[in-house]
Amino acid sequence: MKILHINTFDNEGGAAIAAFRLHKAMRISGIDSKYFVLNRTIIDRSDIKTVSRNNFYKKIVFNMLLLINFLFELIATKNMKKVKGLFSSFICGIAISKEKEIIEADIIYIHWIDSFVSYRELKNILKTGKPVFWFMHDMFAITGGCHYSFECTNYQTQCCKCPYHSGGLLTDISVRQYNRKKKIYKQFDNLMFIAPSKWLYDCAKRSALAENKKIYHIPHFIDESLFKPFGKGTARQIFSLDKSAKIIGFGASFALVNPYKGWNYLREALHILSEDETLKGMKIELLIFGSSYSEEIADSVPFPAHFLGHLHDEYSLVIAYNCMDVFVTPSIVEAFGLTIIESLACNVPVVGFNVGGIPDMVNENTGYLAEYKNSSDLASGISFLLREEKLNVRKAVNSFMPETTMEEHKKIWNKNISEVL
Repeated sequence: MKILHINTFDNEGGAAIAAFRLHKAMRISGIDSKYFVLNRTIIDRSDIKTVSRNNFYKKIVFNMLLLINFLFELIATKNMKKVKGLFSSFICGIAISKEKEIIEADIIYIHWIDSFVSYRELKNILKTGKPVFWFMHDMFAITGGCHYSFECTNYQTQCCKCPYHSGGLLTDISVRQYNRKKKIYKQFDNLMFIAPSKWLYDCAKRSALAENKKIYHIPHFIDESLFKPFGKGTARQIFSLDKSAKIIGFGASFALVNPYKGWNYLREALHILSEDETLKGMKIELLIFGSSYSEEIADSVPFPAHFLGHLHDEYSLVIAYNCMDVFVTPSIVEAFGLTIIESLACNVPVVGFNVGGIPDMVNENTGYLAEYKNSSDLASGISFLLREEKLNVRKAVNSFMPETTMEEHKKIWNKNISEVL
């Protein structure tokens, strides 16, 4: 059985990390898996392939398409400041359906495909008749272009009068993209969807685009042999942190500027904590990964802040988690939350908002689930966990093991491959 994963990036951003981990887990379990990407940073693996751009013509066309796509999305997201979200086109992409990797694959997984796979190429891939699973890392597969719809529920019936794009010449762009997807989805029975969280699974079930399509719920997983607890003192010594302090952790890709990750809510919560009488006398510090040092940010919080920058290897990430007493994920949208299971696997409790896939992992046994967008409640959760140590939150990740995940994927292969091939 030959599996092919398609993603724009190889290991940059949450979707890419999740896709790459799934690919690696398949190879470890003996499955012939390949990872096909547009932008590659990992150069020492033969199982990662990039689209062929080895002649002048292809390079020129490739760069022109990227420029067109960038300008389109820039215009289309002009008014996205209302929700600070992302709206993508599905117009421009690279011709990949005749690439060797596509032809040889028995089953294809589509992950994050922005600026890589267009309407036309998705249709060409589906024309091969192979089972195609769109692994949803956000809502883009079931909307007219937004990656998260927030309060908008138009995707459940028909995307129209989109409240998030710029209007003008692009007034009906969400409608046009929605209709293009709808036409393709109806035409091909070999397109199926996988959602990593119960919330995203429910969104797909309610969407008009995925109506009558097969939708599966298979969560992401964690490598317990890598993400595990070890001495806090040792971890803090590596990063030159105070061993006696209570450390609040926060991090994600571009953590301080990513509009989805909710830094402003955490900042408000920190100021509330600084006035918390129950924490008087407690030395509290902040540890941030995923963003470089910012004097403005450091000056805006009431506790000493340490910046680890972008951690490019998982070993450094494990050390970072082991420095923390509590990890905070104030995301305003979250399809799953890889940092949550990473933190829990390192036996660090988590505080997060009751939104998206966060409740799949955060509860009274593993941390504190705060009221959505309520900084005061977020602060209450952090305060509680700083005062009341939770001894064994690591056991919660038993539900997110690679072996269990692989079995779930194999089940849907066996269920669908005979129907399609």
